[in-house]
Amino acid sequence: MDIDYIRGEIPACRDLVYLNTGWSGPSPTVVVNAIKDRLEYESYSGPTSPPVQESAREIDAATILSVADLLGVSSEEVCLTQNTTDGLNIVVNGLQWKDGDEIITFGPEHSSVLMPALSLRRRLGIEVKILPLSADEDPALIVDRVRDAITGRTKLLLCSHIQYTSGLRMPVEGLRRVTKERGVRMLLDGAQTGGHIALDLRAMDCDFYSIPSQKWLLGPDGVGALYIKHDVLPEVIPVRVSGRAALSHDDIGNYEPNDNEMRKFQLTTHSSPLAAGFNEAIKFVLQNGMSEVEARAVHLSNELKQSLSDIDGVTVTSSRRQDIATGLTAFRIRGLSPDEGVRYLWEHHNIVSRQVREIESIRVSTHFFNSDGDISTLIDAVGGMAR
Repeated sequence: MDIDYIRGEIPACRDLVYLNTGWSGPSPTVVVNAIKDRLEYESYSGPTSPPVQESAREIDAATILSVADLLGVSSEEVCLTQNTTDGLNIVVNGLQWKDGDEIITFGPEHSSVLMPALSLRRRLGIEVKILPLSADEDPALIVDRVRDAITGRTKLLLCSHIQYTSGLRMPVEGLRRVTKERGVRMLLDGAQTGGHIALDLRAMDCDFYSIPSQKWLLGPDGVGALYIKHDVLPEVIPVRVSGRAALSHDDIGNYEPNDNEMRKFQLTTHSSPLAAGFNEAIKFVLQNGMSEVEARAVHLSNELKQSLSDIDGVTVTSSRRQDIATGLTAFRIRGLSPDEGVRYLWEHHNIVSRQVREIESIRVSTHFFNSDGDISTLIDAVGGMAR
């Protein structure tokens, strides 16, 4: 992996120490150019001219194929969405709930996981079981906790694949074994995984999986993707519908529902420029090999955790376990609030990071484009702040 070349393709690397990909990643020039070129083409050539319409369909198809390649699934099991939250809502609100059904989730989850579940509780009275979860939880204990929480009424396990607060990698394979044994569907928030770790949803046997473009894939805001395993697709009914939700319909109210195609979730007009940028982002990351991308992100995080742990006054709040490590690292600096620390890193060192209030920590993201120099700059800055 040629880090210098990769960094040269990402303009933000020239002037910043960018360590906040877990919120939104800096796009390479190929992504920016794809968006600009497509927007100009549509504007100058007429947005509804036949060549523009045909090329828009080609962009959608190519992007869906790229997503399928990234996730290790069939393109027929993928549709484009607005973002991760959009995909989660499609599934949570589209499943057919009945009195007494239950959802299991976890306390420190992102609001995009918790709120769809809690909204369902408010609207339909669905029971939401919220399980505790620490930043360095033992994977076996997580599986046991879910196993003990499942009852005959449990319909869905809803959680993040990687926890956004601390970077905890959830034991999704073990969770899938437990849920499948008990006939429970599993919906995973992949906001922190696509473009970050190698994924094979077919091997995982996951039911539903939602990802964004703008984080670890370094793509644009406003577009993402949803995977639904083909044999469970009829279980999810669109709650926002367009003509694509029907195979046929007439002017007196007759229609044949489109139960078995992912396009039933698609509304009408969407942004081809964003889809073009999403496609180029996926290709940019995949050309480096996802195993290599993941290995570098985790290696940099492990080096960072070790160095931060050696600084008096700094506490690493992410897990140090290798089997659940990711490219997210959270830490505290004695005497400084997370907001103060994030602001100081930016104002005095040009380091982009963020705070996570749930665990009262500063969080940084190490991705494959980050350099050893980026890590050294952060360590020196934190050391000075701690002193």
